[in-house]
This record gives sequence, structure tokens and C-alpha cells, in this order.
Amino acid sequence: MDFCSIASGSSGNCTYTGTDHTALLVDAGVSARQIEKGLKSIDRAATDIDGILVTHEHSDHIKGLGVLSRRYGIPIYGTKGTLNAIANCSS
Repeated sequence: MDFCSIASGSSGNCTYTGTDHTALLVDAGVSARQIEKGLKSIDRAATDIDGILVTHEHSDHIKGLGVLSRRYGIPIYGTKGTLNAIANCSS
């Protein structure tokens, strides 16, 4: 299993975790461009991502979520409350 922090801190959080069969991001709190760059640095691509698990709806965990999900057709996973809060965000 591979595990790599793409971004961590108050300005944004995103972690890659993957095996030979499945690749996930935990949060997407930096721009899609930064996530793509971070994935490239570990020889991965956004097209490799099978899903994005969102821990909660604060902006430092969802900033690039919408763009990344729409651009690559990546499903988003989270609790019902988190997903509802994200859907109701004005950003």
C-alpha cells in the first residue's frame, strides 16, 4: 500500500492512498492543479483515482473537490451530513 501526503496544514489537506487495485484521495483541500502536481510527483495521475473520501466540509478539506471530481468523473464519499453540507456550500 502506498500512502503519501500531498498537502497538510491549515492551507489545505490531501492524502493519496493506493494499492495495485484501488487509489483514493482523502480530502481535496488544495486546488485541483496542486493535487495533479502532487500526484505527478509520485508517478500517479488524477485518472488513476477511484474515489475521494471527504472527512468534513471545511474549505481546507474541499477546496479542489468539485473541480477534480467533475474534471475526472471521480466519485465523492463521505457521511450524509458532510455531503449535504458540501452540496449546500456557496463556493
